[in-house]
Amino acid sequence: MLFDTRYFWAVFTTKNPEQLSKLRSILDESKNAFASTVSLYEIYKLTLSDEDRTVADLRVDSVKKEFTIVDVDPEIAEEGARISHRVKVPMADALIMATARKLRVPCATDDPHFTEVKRVWI
Repeated sequence: MLFDTRYFWAVFTTKNPEQLSKLRSILDESKNAFASTVSLYEIYKLTLSDEDRTVADLRVDSVKKEFTIVDVDPEIAEEGARISHRVKVPMADALIMATARKLRVPCATDDPHFTEVKRVWI
């Protein structure tokens, strides 16, 4: 399963133990856990706006340790552009959806933009 930025942000920011437990169970049930380098960028950027560089480093490092990181390659970039053009979504969302398509895995997200891939956690 590919985990979208919104999944990570929910894990990092929720104050609700039940929600955190639900999110953790999605990860635990995943056979293979992937994250896009685009999500690393977004996590770092969002954290810098709310916290500081130390917290951003810790969050990104924790994702890199727990997940297989998938880089944006030419195939993902081209598919992302097609998705973005077709369904009018932001570049980051399109690239993450293209990554899920390339890997042939569902995406853990609650983002309504993710219409081009199977979603888990909605």
